[in-house]
Amino acid sequence: MKLILCGVALAVAPFLMAEDAAPTRPGWDLVWHDEFDGPTLDMSKWNYRQLGPRESALISKDSVSLDGQGHLLLTVKEQDGKMLNGMIGTQGKFSATYGLFEARIQFPRMQGQHGSFWMQPDKPDANAVDNPAASGAEIDVIEFFGAGRKDGGTASNIYWPGPGDKKKNHAGGTKDFHSLLKKRGWEWSDDYHAYAVEWSPEEYIFSIDGKVTYRIKEGISQTPQYMILSLLTADWEVKRLEKSKLPNAMKVDWVRVWKKKGP
Repeated sequence: MKLILCGVALAVAPFLMAEDAAPTRPGWDLVWHDEFDGPTLDMSKWNYRQLGPRESALISKDSVSLDGQGHLLLTVKEQDGKMLNGMIGTQGKFSATYGLFEARIQFPRMQGQHGSFWMQPDKPDANAVDNPAASGAEIDVIEFFGAGRKDGGTASNIYWPGPGDKKKNHAGGTKDFHSLLKKRGWEWSDDYHAYAVEWSPEEYIFSIDGKVTYRIKEGISQTPQYMILSLLTADWEVKRLEKSKLPNAMKVDWVRVWKKKGP
C-alpha cells in the first residue's frame, strides 16, 4: 500500500490511547501502525532488509524477534566470530510522501553499535543530482551511538545525492539533547522515548517526546519513502563494543504514521 500524505503542523501534539483502542492524536489520522503485539513479526507490514554481509558483520533474521510483551527486539550478538545485526523495513509493504512518522524506542547503552529509525526513497532516482524532490532523501529520524559520548550520542540527518558517486549533500548532525531528559545524569538508553519527524513540502521537523530538536528546510523529498529500523555494528565503531556483555537489543514499543486532518 502506498499513500500520498500531507502534513504541515508542528510535531508536538501528544497522542492519546484508550485501553484496547487504536491510538489517536488530535488533528491527525492514523494511517499505519504496528504495536508489535503477538509472538512474531507481522510480515504483512515488514520485510527483512539487506540480509547477508554488511561490512564485517552479518544482517540476520536471527537478530529480529518479538518478546511477546509488545516489543520488537533488534539484537546484536556474536556467533562463530561474526557480529549478527538486525534490520527490517516497510519496503514493498508501505511507503508514504509527507506525514508524521514516529517510533517509541529504548536504545541499548553500549557504544560500538548504533540503533536507528530512518527512511529511504521507495524508487530512488540516481540521475537526479542536487534534486532531492526527485531523488528522495535518506531521512535519519534518530540515530543513537551509545551512552557517555561527548557529543551526546544522538543524531538526526538528511542526505541526498550530490555530484559524483560518493558525494552526498547533508543537513543536520549530532547534538547533545540531554537537557530534554527528565533527570540529570540520565541517558537516552535508560528508558523508552518517542522519536518523530514531521515531513511536509516545506521542511522536516524532528522531535523527541514531542519537543522539537531540529527544523531542516533542506533536502526535502517529494517522493514516497519507506521506514527502517536497525541496530548495526559498523566497522568504524565495533572496536568500542564490549563483546562480553552481548547480546543486547534495541527495543521498539511501536511505530506509527499519521496524516494531518483537513485538505
